[in-house]
This record gives sequence, structure tokens and C-alpha cells, in this order.
Amino acid sequence: MPSNHPPPDAAAALGRQLDLHGRRILRYLARRTDLQTAEDILSETFVTALVRWSSFDPERQEPLPWLFGIATNLLSRHWRSQRRTQRAMSRSAAPEHFEDETGDRVDVQRAVQAVVRELDRMRPAVRDTVLLHAWAELTYEQIAEATGVPVGTVRSRLNRARTALRAVPGATDPLNGPLHV
Repeated sequence: MPSNHPPPDAAAALGRQLDLHGRRILRYLARRTDLQTAEDILSETFVTALVRWSSFDPERQEPLPWLFGIATNLLSRHWRSQRRTQRAMSRSAAPEHFEDETGDRVDVQRAVQAVVRELDRMRPAVRDTVLLHAWAELTYEQIAEATGVPVGTVRSRLNRARTALRAVPGATDPLNGPLHV
């Protein structure tokens, strides 16, 4: 009868991966959410990896994209929950006022908000691809492995994202330099 428990060396192997890649994954998560949530998701990533250790094949997979794939899926679940909460709260929230801020700061905030809105409009798979490339600095091949899609799909998603982000006034594209040349 197969065991549901990971082999004894799995914890040690994941501990080494945490030492090697934990800070990089945490930085990626912290750029997408607050630090406390990022730390919680990082912990959950390694717990999930330990539970799923038997599905990891070091002969066919690299640990870093596999871990980023787990982290991205957990983060997506977190964001879905957050969006439900925010929608409920937005019905009663008062709009923010920027009366005391300088015009430049307001312009920058508006540009950032426009990019965030555009990212929110993207399909989650496209948004995750963009952020794995721009923030986690994964290669196309690593993104393909992390998300379980062909490299051509990664390229297509990034191209679609670049096209959409180019339409955002005053924004720059972290994937390809300035958007408006």
C-alpha cells in the first residue's frame, strides 16, 4: 500500500530549496501582496511542496519553477478571496481624496492605477505569466514549467500583455522597456 507521507529526505531537500530560493520567491510574492501575506504564502508553498513531493520529478523538473508554480497558484487563490472581500466592502467605502498631494504624485498614482487595472483585466493566466517574467525574473522556459504550458504559449501571453500595456498612457513596460517611444 503506497504511503501518503513524503520520504524522509524530502524535508531536507525542501529545506535546501528554501535556503536557495526562499528569498527570491518571497520577493516575488511581496511585490504582489503585503509582506505578511507573502510570508504566509511562502510558508504554505513549502508545506504544499512537501505534501506533493511525490509528484516532483527532479529528472524532468527544476525545483525553482515548480516552487514558483505552487506559490503562484496559492497567491491566485488568495487574490480571488481578496477580490470577493473587496467587492463586498467597496459598496460602502468612501472614495479617496488626493487634495493634499502634489500633481506629479497624483499623476504617478493614476498611471500605476491604470496599469493595475489593465493587469486586473487580463486573464489570470496571462497576468501570472507577466508577473512571473517581470517580478520573479523567470525565463520563458521556467515560466512554461511553472505554469504547465508550452513555451510558445508563454511567448504569446507576454506578447498579448505587452500590447495591452502599451495602450496605458504614461506607463512603462517592465517586460520590454518604455511603452511609449
